[in-house]
Amino acid sequence: MSIRWKLFLALFLLTAGASALVLFLAEQEFRTSTREEVSKRFDSQISGLLEARSERLAQVRELCSKLAGQDVLRQRLRDPDTTPERGFLEKFEELRGGRETESRVRNPQQGRTARPGRAAELPLMGVITLEGEMLPLGRPLPAQRRRRPPQQLRELARQPSQEVAYVVVENEREGETRSRVQEVVVTPVREDDGTMLGWFFMGMDAQTRDEQVFQRAEAISGREARTGVVVEDEWFVSGLTEADKETLAATRADSGWDDPEPELVELDNERYLLATAPLNPDSPLGRGYQVTLFPIGSLIDAVEDLRWKVAGLALIAAVVAGIVALVLSARFSRPIAALVAGTERVRRGQFDEQVQVRSKDELGKLSDAFNLMTRDLALKERYHEVLGKVSDPTVARRLMEGELELGGEVVEAAVLFCDIRGFTAMTDGMPPSEVIDLLNEHMTALTRVVYEHGGVVDKFVGDLVMAVFGTPQSHGDDALRAARCAVAMLEERRSLDAATSREVAVGIGVAFGPLVAGCMGSSDRLNYTVLGDRVNLAARLCSAAGAGEVLVDSAVAGAAKDEFHVDTRGTASLKGFAERVPMFAIQRGNMSSPQTLGTD
Repeated sequence: MSIRWKLFLALFLLTAGASALVLFLAEQEFRTSTREEVSKRFDSQISGLLEARSERLAQVRELCSKLAGQDVLRQRLRDPDTTPERGFLEKFEELRGGRETESRVRNPQQGRTARPGRAAELPLMGVITLEGEMLPLGRPLPAQRRRRPPQQLRELARQPSQEVAYVVVENEREGETRSRVQEVVVTPVREDDGTMLGWFFMGMDAQTRDEQVFQRAEAISGREARTGVVVEDEWFVSGLTEADKETLAATRADSGWDDPEPELVELDNERYLLATAPLNPDSPLGRGYQVTLFPIGSLIDAVEDLRWKVAGLALIAAVVAGIVALVLSARFSRPIAALVAGTERVRRGQFDEQVQVRSKDELGKLSDAFNLMTRDLALKERYHEVLGKVSDPTVARRLMEGELELGGEVVEAAVLFCDIRGFTAMTDGMPPSEVIDLLNEHMTALTRVVYEHGGVVDKFVGDLVMAVFGTPQSHGDDALRAARCAVAMLEERRSLDAATSREVAVGIGVAFGPLVAGCMGSSDRLNYTVLGDRVNLAARLCSAAGAGEVLVDSAVAGAAKDEFHVDTRGTASLKGFAERVPMFAIQRGNMSSPQTLGTD
């Protein structure tokens, strides 16, 4: 593809991307404002329902606490054969007579308000003895409207304090059994001295008057918002099919019923916000949840409509931008193509060619800057090549990147010294050029071994090689790496001897411990090296090592003992150390005994 078409596509995609970003931001802003408004209204309605339920429940709990202290109810528990319904109902009417909440209950069949005291509005009431026997209270109901107390009340009656539960009660009416949710308060009944007699329970219809008003208002407005209660996996929410209930249950099962955040669900091609709130989170049994569904399909449709409108405008803008891009790309294509070709040459490491400057505008300035950059890169490459030859590559790279400056730091590292034994006698009478060739061959082979084991060549001093393991980069097993490198150096030297028919014996010393590592010297001339008694110890061990021998300190011996054969060489008095120093020799298990040639 030509640079012209690339520029066209770049401008086209840039415009399309900017339009998409504007679309996204506009949609997000609209979504946020809309969701905030919906959430505010949604939370207000849910809070109102929960607050009304909480107020009613507080009054019922207070009423139950007062009834639990009446003698007529205590007598019922002392003597289960008594029937104190009349005395109890008089107390019941007396204690609740002054309350507004639930004092008048709507009769859904006749559409009129029943007066207090009628059997139709009496709550489900009774007592539970210490033996678990359930005894009803209140006026007996006709057989066709009989209510069966739920068996869960027996479990709740084991609690020492007043508890609230939401249970499913079966009503028998006209030969048909129907289920309803009861909000049941179970209260302990005690004698005046605190002796437990049993429990009193009162159950009322879980649907409050506020929920009924809410449902009617939503039905009139056409919004189809719904509310109800879920108890024991049974849904008491009007207008839901079995498929809807399964969808809602699966949605809440993923996030948890106690999660206060509403979730988006789809029921019969309509989208709703689903919210659930626990009604009695501290109850050991019979937990109920307030469920509210709020339709937001129209709001989502408005967001999608906005998306399509902005997308249309974005498409028009992209087409216009494409036409402009075609015109401009014809002018820009030649110098840009030259810059692309020049960049490809730079990528291949060719810094000697320059691009032609065709104008004095921004593209001309860019071409001139590109040529200047290639000249600087060529100079930097030459500097890097020269620095890599006079310094270790790792150190050179960190110097080039500005990671190493004048100064030092304390590190844990291993130092290795390798020295040729009998070098003075070996080179006596040898031409200088041959001596240089011998040293270059020797140093090249040993340097390669150091790099293979992750070390850094610190310096060459005559026929001696100094290497460091653990700085400027640590591998975690630097002492073992140094030991491996030392043994590999002996093997490499033997291979060279066999290839050149020349015997060059070396002695090696290795020590590990705290060192000072860093750039030493002046701000004009630096040398990366290490200092410390471990350096001196490694040098002394190297001097003490025989030809073909590796002497190490106790730290290196400990790191190498599982991989190499370690011999204790006792202690020696080494120059620069006040106390005698233990020495160890390491070798592979199948190596022959060290040579015994003299030293310099």
